[in-house]
Amino acid sequence: MKNPFNPSFGKIPSIFLNRDSLTSRVVTELKDGDSPFQTSLIYGQRGSGKTTLMTNFANILNQKEDWLVIDLVLDDDLLDSLINQLRNRLANHTSLQNLDLKLGIGGLGVNAQFSKNNPQNFQSLFEKYLSQLNAAGIQVLINIDEIETTSQLRKLVSCYQVMLRKNLKVSLLMAGLPENVSELQNDKVLTFLLRANRIVLTPLSATDIMESYRCTFENDGYHISHETLLYMTKQTLGFAYAFQLLGYYVWRFSQENKIKEITIQSVQAILDDYVADLNRNVYFKIYNEMSNKEQQFVQAMATIDKPKIKVQHIGQIMGKPANYISVYRKKLIDNQVIKSSGYGYVSFILPYFDQYVKDQILLDLF
Repeated sequence: MKNPFNPSFGKIPSIFLNRDSLTSRVVTELKDGDSPFQTSLIYGQRGSGKTTLMTNFANILNQKEDWLVIDLVLDDDLLDSLINQLRNRLANHTSLQNLDLKLGIGGLGVNAQFSKNNPQNFQSLFEKYLSQLNAAGIQVLINIDEIETTSQLRKLVSCYQVMLRKNLKVSLLMAGLPENVSELQNDKVLTFLLRANRIVLTPLSATDIMESYRCTFENDGYHISHETLLYMTKQTLGFAYAFQLLGYYVWRFSQENKIKEITIQSVQAILDDYVADLNRNVYFKIYNEMSNKEQQFVQAMATIDKPKIKVQHIGQIMGKPANYISVYRKKLIDNQVIKSSGYGYVSFILPYFDQYVKDQILLDLF
């Protein structure tokens, strides 16, 4: 049997903890229209499942004839791509054949030209094509992944706000790293995004992880004890990418060694590969995107080497007062690197990230 776990970024694997209640609610409210989810920001650390969740929403709505889902890449062709995809749906949809596509707002039609080098008519084209699609009973969902604040995105979001004021049926779903989402929301031109709905991807439920591992392995004839399931779940700490990665390696190990019982020893046999992939594919980027002071904060946490670390102790190691430490504590919590673990305590969110930080401390000595 093909490995059902897929740790590749951006793909929906066969085994997907898709947060059913969240998925169902978002899709239902988007279909109903005039919902807080009409403008949503998916907020999560690398590997938390942002792209997968967005892809899942799109796949469900793409099956509806009365929806057009537009996936955009944040580059210099952002606006051009949006207009082209709207135009293509207008030109190809059979229910629109009786519409006079040559007439419309300001004399602009389907053949009107738009260029990123001459974007003056973008808003007019955007409004015209949306109006015609809405007239044919088609709603539009615009998806943008890995957002950053750029002039192209500012233009699109500003015009999107105008479309909302004109009651056009269009929704905007954007996903990004916590710091990029925060920067976009606080942009002085885009303050209305402060009222956008935020979908925060918290760690997966331990119960859901255990049940998924149990069903997946047992349905293919494997025996796996409750203790082994607990051990596997603990290795992931609810991190979506880790859930897929660990399952992938354990499955591959059992296939290659032709065993039918998954034990704690089976899991331990692949932990080095598992941790190496976490380090290479996720933690390297997370750590190197931190500021110097943030790195010092997590280094102090790793040095203390306890499951729960007293914030006061971190301040003592860094030689900084409480108000200084609280700034970086808050930022690291917002960026989903650490979490509050009771009054005055913090802990790491990501599995084995403390070990990665310890390795970086040692490497800095050479």
